[in-house]
Amino acid sequence: MHPLIPYFEPFSFPIGPVSIHGFGILVAIGFLVGGMVSQRMAVRFTGDPTASERVNRLVGWLIVGTFVGGHIGHLAMYEPKALLEEPGRIFRVWEGLSSYGGFSVCVPLCVYFFWREQKNPWPYLDALAHGFAIGWFFGRMGCFAAHDHAGTQTNFWLGVYGMCPGNNPTIACHDLGLYEALWSGSMFLLFTLMTRKPRPAGFYVAWIAMAYGPFRFVLDFFRTAPVDVRYGGLTPAQYGSIIVTLLGVWMLARRWNAPLAPRSEEH
Repeated sequence: MHPLIPYFEPFSFPIGPVSIHGFGILVAIGFLVGGMVSQRMAVRFTGDPTASERVNRLVGWLIVGTFVGGHIGHLAMYEPKALLEEPGRIFRVWEGLSSYGGFSVCVPLCVYFFWREQKNPWPYLDALAHGFAIGWFFGRMGCFAAHDHAGTQTNFWLGVYGMCPGNNPTIACHDLGLYEALWSGSMFLLFTLMTRKPRPAGFYVAWIAMAYGPFRFVLDFFRTAPVDVRYGGLTPAQYGSIIVTLLGVWMLARRWNAPLAPRSEEH
């Protein structure tokens, strides 16, 4: 079978002197939809109607954490020499983002936020796991729209023509952004089905960590060597994936016998 996705130009909309790119539009949609889903699920999992407003305040923190942590993580893990040569790059948060860099900042932000609010974090983290799954889908579709994560050359049917280095329209490469979008969309659908039964608080955040870690670990083997640095044969994200997977296993073991989330009439 041959790749089925033809090359397409990244789209943008000119507004006066500036252009709004498809990547930015889809990322913004991801934050909006993910925030809305997280708010709705927080009310469902806590049984507290004020939980929606609390999550709404947290989302603002997480947007900042995603871009600041993601950018600093990208520079520290993938371009440390460039950062030392040009320290001012740390302020250009739009130049390179690392998903695990964003996670490493957002997780402590969540812990601190709920400690300050004096609220049990587990049902809120489950709500955020639902929001993350659908928000990540739109964010990674933004990467797909921008041809932002080209992998190795392939004849796989989901390969995308013309996105490989050199942009040869007759050669297709794995689109790692598309693969993550399909994974996260599938996780959101799975979680939606799983909410038909009550689960222990912390169940969903544990599962999304255990699911994403191995998936991302395998996916990074399809990254092109010139694009990604490796330490001991593995990318920084693969080391992060090992940590995230183990964290998910620990959370699930710890929360397995926790009280079930409140039942809700909302579906």
